[in-house]
Amino acid sequence: MLLLLTLSGQALSEIVTQGEQNHKCHTYGGFFDFAPDGAIASCKQEIDEFCKSKGAPPMIGKVTGFPSGPARYARAEITFQCMTAADVAQKQKEVAEANTQQLRVEIESSKKVCQQDFGFNPGTTEFGNCLLELQKQHFANRRFAQDLAAQNEIAEAQLAQKRQAEADQATMGAIQSINRMTAPSTVRTNCTTYGSNVSCTSR
Repeated sequence: MLLLLTLSGQALSEIVTQGEQNHKCHTYGGFFDFAPDGAIASCKQEIDEFCKSKGAPPMIGKVTGFPSGPARYARAEITFQCMTAADVAQKQKEVAEANTQQLRVEIESSKKVCQQDFGFNPGTTEFGNCLLELQKQHFANRRFAQDLAAQNEIAEAQLAQKRQAEADQATMGAIQSINRMTAPSTVRTNCTTYGSNVSCTSR
């Protein structure tokens, strides 16, 4: 059945649950799908149907597509959650509360540094300037961490592409080796005449 569906050009999807709300869709494209676009579209359709059965619309996360290659169909991976409007509002509230709590911790830490380490008294201009500079540093550190995470994600994607290209090259090499070993051998015979004598060699 799998072979028939694949050769017919239809994409095949599978939903994997990774937690209470987190899910991932794996999709393999059909025989004629060279780019991952068809696999991605099929996966999104499967996600819509899956979340409809849960009574909550989908929230799409990371979308990753892989084109077809030697002995490999195009495929896609999509992370998602099925969340109602109330779920989204609750999650946004939790994120906002976490950010507020982090800001409070940073401010209290900055106050101690300005007062204990630098000797500035609360309520003075020096103390206020110290707090401002430290908060700027905290903000810069958060931006740096976000940028680093984004760069690491890009690097991981590039590494995955490089490994896939190497695997494709190795697969092509193996296929070519098999073809050479299974190809019928050709024997060539060369004959030379010396007077009434004929000498033949094969190669």
